[in-house]
Amino acid sequence: MKPFKLYDIDILALKEKTHRYEYKIDDTFFELFEGGLIEHGSCNVVLDLEKSSGVLTLNFSIIGTLELICDRTLEPFTEPTDLQERVFYKFGEEEKELADDVMVIPRGTATINVAHHIYDFISLSVPMKKLHPSLRGNAMQEGEDKWEETLLVYSSPVEETDPEAQEDKPIDERWKILKEKFKNPE
Repeated sequence: MKPFKLYDIDILALKEKTHRYEYKIDDTFFELFEGGLIEHGSCNVVLDLEKSSGVLTLNFSIIGTLELICDRTLEPFTEPTDLQERVFYKFGEEEKELADDVMVIPRGTATINVAHHIYDFISLSVPMKKLHPSLRGNAMQEGEDKWEETLLVYSSPVEETDPEAQEDKPIDERWKILKEKFKNPE
């Protein structure tokens, strides 16, 4: 847990004003999150924390590059990231999460840790489909990413709706007993 301590902020000692924190994120930061989506990258994080009597407002500005692996070619490539995110901490009776960006922390909480916020914001900036930049133009030309314009229709074999036509067909012996039971319920 010691590496996470670098991202602790002592909120009790802060005066009611805006405070600035700067972090350099590199591979050692991403290694803290085992099995994470991102393993390599370099980002600069500027955190402006505004403290008021009942709320902490954390404004994150994250700029950098991530090293990702192309889903199609398995070749590494760099993906730029430029994020502006905001999180609110409200003081209350017990710790709980009201929304993705609103947390309640007990009054008298001494520190908050921002490492998970930074990692979550960076992870959410990774595209769902990680394509090497050289392939992105080709994908659009091939129509691969134009799924919105494609309409898929699934149909089942057409069943005859005329009851007389259905009765003329020979019935599979396995279903004959069941069909008779529904015609003549006891």
